[in-house]
Amino acid sequence: MELLDLGDPAAGAGLMAQFPALEPLERSYGLGAHPVSAATLANGDETRFLHGVQAFGVPISLQFRKLNATDTQSIRDHYAAHSLARPFKIPAELWRTHATATDVVPVEFAWRYAAPPEETPISGGLFDVSVSLLSVD
Repeated sequence: MELLDLGDPAAGAGLMAQFPALEPLERSYGLGAHPVSAATLANGDETRFLHGVQAFGVPISLQFRKLNATDTQSIRDHYAAHSLARPFKIPAELWRTHATATDVVPVEFAWRYAAPPEETPISGGLFDVSVSLLSVD
């Protein structure tokens, strides 16, 4: 799948191709699924076929704590531009505690929102924000 460079003025001003460069306090990952199909043999046994070695639909949850209004708004704006459908890249800041991003998922993965971000206002104009993403191929 080819990604549209949303940072290109010809593609529409103000849209972001990459998730905001914020480092989450916490992240959690799932393993995704591998492209497998099943078939029933003539004798009634089932066999499975692996169609690739790269998982897809890898979930990642990001927990941001005590974000200021500007950083919270950057997540809101990004979600408004991409919603649940438009894929985007995620920045190196999300992988800061890993030796490389590829120890979790291939760096070329694109992502989409699995659900709208959830915000919890806390004191002093700060927000806790949770973001759930899924890899797309």
